Amino acid sequence: MPNTTIDIRSLRGSILRWIRLDSGIRITSWLGIAIAAAFVLWTVWHSWFASTGHRPVPTGESATDSAPAVCELTAEKLARANLHFASVDLRSLREYRTVPGKITYDSARRLDVTAPVASIVGQVLVEPGQAVEAGQPLVMLSSTAVGLARDEVLKRTAELAVARKRDELAQEIRANVQQLGKQLESRPLLAELERNLAGVRLADYREKLLGAYSRLLLAESALSGADSGGSQGLLSKRLVEERRSVREVAAAQFASACESALFESELEADQQRAQREQTERLLRVSRESLASLLGPLAAEQVGNKQAASELGTLSEITILAPMAGTIQERAVVQSARLDAGDPMFVLADTSNVWVSAEIHERDWRALDFAIQARLTITIPALGDQTAEARVRFIGARVSEETHSVPLIAELDNADGRLRPGMFVWVEVPIAEERQLLAIPTSALMRHENRSFVFVPESEERFRRVDVVTGLTARDYLEVVSGLQVGQRVVDQGAALLKSELLLEREE
Repeated sequence: MPNTTIDIRSLRGSILRWIRLDSGIRITSWLGIAIAAAFVLWTVWHSWFASTGHRPVPTGESATDSAPAVCELTAEKLARANLHFASVDLRSLREYRTVPGKITYDSARRLDVTAPVASIVGQVLVEPGQAVEAGQPLVMLSSTAVGLARDEVLKRTAELAVARKRDELAQEIRANVQQLGKQLESRPLLAELERNLAGVRLADYREKLLGAYSRLLLAESALSGADSGGSQGLLSKRLVEERRSVREVAAAQFASACESALFESELEADQQRAQREQTERLLRVSRESLASLLGPLAAEQVGNKQAASELGTLSEITILAPMAGTIQERAVVQSARLDAGDPMFVLADTSNVWVSAEIHERDWRALDFAIQARLTITIPALGDQTAEARVRFIGARVSEETHSVPLIAELDNADGRLRPGMFVWVEVPIAEERQLLAIPTSALMRHENRSFVFVPESEERFRRVDVVTGLTARDYLEVVSGLQVGQRVVDQGAALLKSELLLEREE
């Protein structure tokens, strides 16, 4: 520090005289000493800056004010710099919030394959990571309960076949009995009637009806002869009356036989139809019971003996893939015992995945904008690769622990590089788009709390221009002051110009 001679004593005396009150009242000596000391310090500080040519830095300024504002590059440096320029223009910008998220399965494309019934693992047919098609066998199981259920199905199937035959026969006999009753009304000859009934199934109704009809014909023939003989005086009146009585009895018996045959054939037909329907219901119940044991993922149930022989054993179950996808996990080994509901595989189609992010209370206003927008996803595990996701839905329930609402977006994963569980960053819009004066973020430089850009003045000459920035939105940021529409700024190579400018300052 340069020598500065200050008479402290005379300065103190002057201060004390100056601070006397006009009324002659002096302030206390301690207060005067404090004021004198402050005045001495200010005088020494100001005298030093004046002698050295320095000046104090006002509030808000930076030491960079003394640095050069213009940078010039030689032709060689300019060739190496590979500078690129961007125009200062009005752009549609919106405010975003970047929140953490993770890749998850699409719940509609992920399935836990579990054991449908207590069983033993016979053979595992797939491995983790293997791609499978819909309907492809995954594992073969063996279950006693399934074997008994299949046996019940086979039993009911056989009973139904018998019931159908009986029903068909009963319906045919009823129709034949009705047809025979109509034929007998015309009183055909017995020999002709027997020829017409050849091959017609009537069961025991044939004997009942034809026997009664034969007796009626005989009685009518006898009565006809008696009437003729009586008129000629060959037979007594009493004998004629007896034969007439026999004919009436035969006619009554024939009518009763016809009514009885019609009623009994209809009753038998109705009973066989009811038996058939009951057997069908029992078969349907047994099949539903088997289906509930097998579950929706098992192979086709046994419906007949041929299907049973093709399966080899009634207790064998083949679990099929319900959809195309990839085996994510395998939890079974051969010969393992499983209970109903035990996990076996996790099958998922990851051609589309979900991105799950939590929107906290302070950003709930973003929900109105996010539902209509496509979100930008940044994946650190893939070198900060970005992708666009479409919002699928926003949860309706607020978490009591985190006070956040889940936001689920759908992301294409046709190349299979995204894996559930990956951490990602999700950019969520939280405001409307606005037309703002903007520059690329790569153009902005910062040094000692100052923000600035480089504006070209010529091919080799670039001026530093301080700017005030506002909203930052992805690759662009708002310029509040310092630039005008149409100006050009350096957006590639600005860091080199900053280094050259600082180097010139040091020199």
